[in-house]
Amino acid sequence: MVTADDIARQVGVALREEYRERLRRLLLQQPKEWLADELIDRLDRPAAPALGRDGARPGHRAPEAAAPGGAPDTSRAPGPPGGSPAPGDTGPPRAADPLRDPGPLGESEEDRARRRERLRACPLDRDALAERTARFASWTRERLEAEGLLHDPPARGGPPIGPENRSPAGEALLLEAKDLLYALLFGDADDGVRLDRVERELLTLTLPRAKATCLTFLLRAATGIGAVGTRRDPSGTARAEGAPDLLVQVEYGEVAGGLVGAGAAAALRLINHLEVNEEVLYGRMENIEETTAG
Repeated sequence: MVTADDIARQVGVALREEYRERLRRLLLQQPKEWLADELIDRLDRPAAPALGRDGARPGHRAPEAAAPGGAPDTSRAPGPPGGSPAPGDTGPPRAADPLRDPGPLGESEEDRARRRERLRACPLDRDALAERTARFASWTRERLEAEGLLHDPPARGGPPIGPENRSPAGEALLLEAKDLLYALLFGDADDGVRLDRVERELLTLTLPRAKATCLTFLLRAATGIGAVGTRRDPSGTARAEGAPDLLVQVEYGEVAGGLVGAGAAAALRLINHLEVNEEVLYGRMENIEETTAG
């Protein structure tokens, strides 16, 4: 007779295999230089002390439960761990990892409930998506400043733009852009999203780790891998090479004609203009079947 433990083991094996395959696919997309640095860094680390009977290292708290099936938490690997140093760690303090601890700017359950209410109040079909995409695409940084939605924002590539630099109309437009991005990537019929999704696509977004809280809702449902920025900008206006980035990947359903991807791109550009404040927000979209073929 099959027991609950038998079922749990079967699920655990399946989850481990899925985790390994997905992690391998993401790692294969990283720059070779970064992968080499990660490997060398791990080889240089001293061996971990033996674990106590409770599974914890001496002087450390017992670890939290692993992901189902024993698979590691994907938010921890392979990027550098976040948070404060553990007891006995003489190294410098490390910044908190926004994937695990979004901090005070993280979304609450109440925030998410209000978003779903707003989405249901404005159903999204193909016509509505085309209209919002065109409207969002018409907003440039220059137009936002000229019409007073942005006032005295920090220079592009500087810190995120805060509420003090946005008018009430700017705040409302930013909220609408985030709602559309959420609806396109995660929304379903219960959220008022009426789109006939016919294929799976993969959004890959390179986001400065320090600005990750601007898209907390995206991080909660994404696979994030810490990566060192290797971008080169001929104009010299983008952030310096080597700046810490967070690679975020999200699978979503696309409709015929690529309207979801176009809408997501327009929403991301507007969010960048109004809050993230990067010179260039790097992202790409690709068909999952094409990326996994061969």
